[in-house]
Amino acid sequence: MAVRWMNDAEAREFLAAGTEGRMATSSAGGQPYITPLNYVCHEGKIYFHCAKTGRKLDHIASNPLVCFEVSRDVRTAVSNGRPCDCSTRYSSVLVFGRARLVDGEPEKAALLNFLVAHLADGKPFQPVTEEQAATCAVVEIEVEEISGKVNYDPETPQV
Repeated sequence: MAVRWMNDAEAREFLAAGTEGRMATSSAGGQPYITPLNYVCHEGKIYFHCAKTGRKLDHIASNPLVCFEVSRDVRTAVSNGRPCDCSTRYSSVLVFGRARLVDGEPEKAALLNFLVAHLADGKPFQPVTEEQAATCAVVEIEVEEISGKVNYDPETPQV
């Protein structure tokens, strides 16, 4: 097993390439809550859409501090068949930041179109209109801290 920390540029690139992540929030009383969601990075910030009401928005309203996680290449590695020789191979990035609701249908529609384009991965799509954007919430996460690391098999070359 070998662990390598990503530098800032690598962590931001990894984050920008992803499409699915998990956001942790907490209620005013401190109850944690994790939500899996699709996202896009745009101009150094993370954006996602959701319903206009719900637990994550309640949490953000009372405490805008969030943690956002993206991981991939996750698998269990067992050497020698012994339980104590188990490890997980992964690449992951953690972001700490502040979340806020995006105001204004023109900005929401533009951000939703960035999200759809990112998820469509080059395939054509019907652009999101301002009227459609009015039916949902768009949340922005301002990245305050980012870190990433890779746990890999030592015999596997790292780029």
